Amino acid sequence: MADRFRVGASAAEAAGAAEAAGAIATSELAAAPPWQTLFESALDAMLIVNDKGVCVEVNRAGCALLELPRQALVGRRIADFLLPGTAFAGLWQTLIAVGQLRNELLLRLDSGVAKTVEFAATAHVYPNHHLFSLRDIAERRRTETERDNLSRHLEQWIISNSEKLQRTEAALRSQQRRTDSILNSLECVVWSVHPETLETIYANATVETLYGYSAEAFLTDANLWFSCIHPEDRPLLMADIEALMEDAKIDREYRIFRADGVQRWVRGQARLVRDDAGKPIRIDGTTTDISDRKQVEQALKDHQITQQIILDAIPDLMMRVDRAGRILNLISGGDITLYGPIAPDQRQTIYHSFPRHLANQRMRFVQLALDTGTHQRYEHAIEINNELRYEESRVVPINADEVLVIVRDITERRQAEAAQADLNQKLKLVNAELNRLATVDGLTEIANRRSFDQALDLEWQRARRQQTFLSLILCDIDYFKPYNDNYGHLAGDDCLRQVAQVLNTVVQRPGDLAARYGGEEFVLLLPNTTTDGAVEIIEKIQAAIAQCQRPHAYSQVAEVITLSFGVVCHRPSLKEHSPRELVHQTDLALYQAKAQGRNGYVVGDRLS
Repeated sequence: MADRFRVGASAAEAAGAAEAAGAIATSELAAAPPWQTLFESALDAMLIVNDKGVCVEVNRAGCALLELPRQALVGRRIADFLLPGTAFAGLWQTLIAVGQLRNELLLRLDSGVAKTVEFAATAHVYPNHHLFSLRDIAERRRTETERDNLSRHLEQWIISNSEKLQRTEAALRSQQRRTDSILNSLECVVWSVHPETLETIYANATVETLYGYSAEAFLTDANLWFSCIHPEDRPLLMADIEALMEDAKIDREYRIFRADGVQRWVRGQARLVRDDAGKPIRIDGTTTDISDRKQVEQALKDHQITQQIILDAIPDLMMRVDRAGRILNLISGGDITLYGPIAPDQRQTIYHSFPRHLANQRMRFVQLALDTGTHQRYEHAIEINNELRYEESRVVPINADEVLVIVRDITERRQAEAAQADLNQKLKLVNAELNRLATVDGLTEIANRRSFDQALDLEWQRARRQQTFLSLILCDIDYFKPYNDNYGHLAGDDCLRQVAQVLNTVVQRPGDLAARYGGEEFVLLLPNTTTDGAVEIIEKIQAAIAQCQRPHAYSQVAEVITLSFGVVCHRPSLKEHSPRELVHQTDLALYQAKAQGRNGYVVGDRLS
């Protein structure tokens, strides 16, 4: 029996066995047409072999799997297609003994191709004949491998994003704690209330210091705020809340009663906050205790106007001057000491020890203040001890014949302003350069992909809003890789720059944009442009590229550089929120242009 199934039979024996098996198969299968129909229609490769392991019949799927015609397979041994060292004899004996067998085998075809198959064998489907069913599982193996890899990547992605989420949540909690700490450290009350019910949404810890009630008390009692307001001031606050609904801002000083009954003056500022849809979501505000300031203001009302002005102005130097320019009295409280003490019997004018042109200037503002009854303010430069200084003068009318001149040294401020102006100019230049680098392609000096994406979103929304046409052109340098490989990367870069210059020259309208899309691919964004207009632009580009006559000996369509174009024109509907499909359709049109032989253009289908 072992000799009957040995793998190494001679060619003559194999030929004889094949001839005999063919004769048997022809006579036996001819007598069973239903088997033949089922056998031929099977999708899996099926072979019938005799006791010697020689194929006597094979279906069309088997011929396709083994890549041989039927006449070349009939008479061949199954062992002929197994790799050396395969223990086929053991498998055969198991099949004969058990009657059925399933396993996987690695086949080697006559072409040298190896295939992994899953086989099922049934012994004695009819006397001395056995059925083998083969199925190519290479694709399934690849699918399983891809599935396993995808599963591992997905698991890693989930783990990574879970960790990021945890870090984000921790950062948010930390930020919330910092925010609460900052708000609670403020001397003013920070609060938020519902715009309709006026229920408290938030109040910082300072509320207890000012009102004597805890933040929790305000959160649980919506009427507590108004119960603390002085009855005479409540109508003003209610009117302010109504004005808030018209997007006005509250800035009101009013009185409140603390929990212990003590009256305090406060300043309340608030504004209405709306969501992106314009719906009011809350009222945010601050309340500051101004009781001390109110006491000071009340005290100032009891003093003379000159004393009040002095307290308000906080001057460096003050002088009382009459209409004739005489200095009636002088107080020097800072670094400005141009004037010495003035004796009552030795009146000086503002021309004393003061440059004449500056004295004339000051007299003009004194006269203007007295004539108009309004405050005057001006600045001037003066050299003191060989050093250039800057002063600010305020002229305040006291009565019909006298003014108070307040002089302040602003040298440091002017120097700081000059330094800040210089810094701002440098910053402006840096920002301009950064913006250019962020939006311009470094090689071609035209707009980059990021700039195009931003412009596309903007023009898409404009076309959607105004219901105008928007055309998009994608173009590709034909056979650029052979050009780059044979002429060198420097020549390739120069070619990209030349094409970019042509595109930028042809596209001249203010709203049009030529950009490098990536590699040797460029994109043109044409707002308010129909298909005919876009095709006209393409033809101008083709003519300009042709005039360049840049040699390309490795192109299969021309001896010079050429371009392929895809173009789509679309008018976005109000329901279309993204231009992604426009880009996709244009890319398909470019692909069709290259598939049709390149050096041309294809107008893609409009979006449905």
